[in-house]
Amino acid sequence: MTKRKSVSRSQTVEEFLSLYSLPIQRIAQRVRKLVKATVPDLIEAVYPGWKLIGYRATNGKRSFYFGFILPKEDRVLLGFEYGRLLSDPEGLLGGEGKQVRHISIRNLKDIRTKAISPLVMEAAVIALERGNR
Repeated sequence: MTKRKSVSRSQTVEEFLSLYSLPIQRIAQRVRKLVKATVPDLIEAVYPGWKLIGYRATNGKRSFYFGFILPKEDRVLLGFEYGRLLSDPEGLLGGEGKQVRHISIRNLKDIRTKAISPLVMEAAVIALERGNR
């Protein structure tokens, strides 16, 4: 088990990811690229207490949390705050909580852009809709 350094609030995404193995960094960076290409006007931030990269969809000056990238020792989780509400025709989502669902990505081949991008977009739309109620 790799001992990790603590993460500070001002840490960049690159600094945060440097705490993980190169294969995990590559997966996380590829997933980041997919998320940012799917929802271009998002806010990305390291959440050190949760040890993840979080994403917020924006609507004017307001923003709403919709997802995250959570690096683990052997995989990367792409999670969705309102995941239980997402359409999932490919059956990619895992998790059994009341709200959050995730995709477990163990290698670069698991990043199925055509199946994952619609989930990312839908997650952002749901967060905006719920936030604007």
